[in-house]
Amino acid sequence: MKALRILIAIFLTVPALSAWCAENQGGEVLVVLRTPAGMTLTEESLESGSVRQYIELTAEEAGAKVISIFDSLSLANKDGHIFVFMSSDTKTSEELVSSLKEDPNVVSASPNRKARIMKPAR
Repeated sequence: MKALRILIAIFLTVPALSAWCAENQGGEVLVVLRTPAGMTLTEESLESGSVRQYIELTAEEAGAKVISIFDSLSLANKDGHIFVFMSSDTKTSEELVSSLKEDPNVVSASPNRKARIMKPAR
């Protein structure tokens, strides 16, 4: 009977664990970067100027690519922080966060987790 309980527990746990791992292996991160001294944060510099090159180099060094730069949020921020969405085909979100946090210009980096709204209980 004990063996049967263990077997049932394994059959119930493995699919849930597999789904959790698959969902968290996306390699997507949300990053906040400092604007380096000497660079001016403008719409133009975010689109194609020196700031854009700096963002892409930061992503490349971490093994990622830039998916989106949140221009409005970055320009409205008084601290000069740049908000970026990055993705990697070769690294998990956690590996990417770890690589990015080694860069002193990275204020924060966190996995891009999927949020779900649960149905209300009836």
